[in-house]
Amino acid sequence: MNRLCFLPYLLISVISGMPTSAAQGLKISTQIHAVDPATTDSRGSVVSSSLTLCHNGRIFDYVASADELCVFDPVQKQFVVASPSRRIQTVVTFDEIRHHTETRRQRTEEYLQEIAGRSEASESRELQYIRFQLNPEFRQSFDAARNTLLLASPALTYRVELSRWDDAEQVERCLTWRDWTARLNSVLHPDNLFPEPRLEMNRAIRERGNCLPVIVELDRRPAVMTVLRAEHQMTAGLSDDDHTRIARWETLLKSAELEVVPLRRYQQSALVSRSR
Repeated sequence: MNRLCFLPYLLISVISGMPTSAAQGLKISTQIHAVDPATTDSRGSVVSSSLTLCHNGRIFDYVASADELCVFDPVQKQFVVASPSRRIQTVVTFDEIRHHTETRRQRTEEYLQEIAGRSEASESRELQYIRFQLNPEFRQSFDAARNTLLLASPALTYRVELSRWDDAEQVERCLTWRDWTARLNSVLHPDNLFPEPRLEMNRAIRERGNCLPVIVELDRRPAVMTVLRAEHQMTAGLSDDDHTRIARWETLLKSAELEVVPLRRYQQSALVSRSR
């Protein structure tokens, strides 16, 4: 399961403790459930879990189902993506992400132009959905009583419940990480959504001030009937165990256990692993 932004999901966060400027780090524990809205089972089945630790400007995100660790480093302007089970890691710079996303967008636009003259193809729902991803336009509204943001469109709809988070620096760091993770996912997994819809949602969240999303729902019906629900527990500050995990991850990334490979080889290895 990929991270954060590539399938319909509902984020439910339980916030432990009050964040302050003196708080050290942030922990987010996540479980993702697959839910069929046509049934009475509102919980669905667990399909993935992840652990995210924000520490000293970097963000460590580990997805258990994929056995993949992704380290966001805004100072170095890069991600380090590692697969312990496959014993490989790769470094993806922000410039490289920009290049790949721009190339993918250009090729998609050329494809859409190529088939624009075929009336039966240009009217298909699938092609309209692709066009929307490249240039998303939402009808935005906000329910102050429920602190809920709605970004609606015929292609997909985001419903976002926000909660105040007093550490403005931490809020911006998290949203910037989500921006770049959306872009990274479109590079690592080209069959995912383009990043633009998620970037639009993050921009809308920023407009509400110092808030973090505690509930996010992405509804793509009728194109996709299964909704993913991710339940998050967010805690200000890191425990001793969290610091131990970070130290263990850092040691692993610096060790000879993981071979550093180019991005293309990492992608090919991931595809082989997913096909098994």
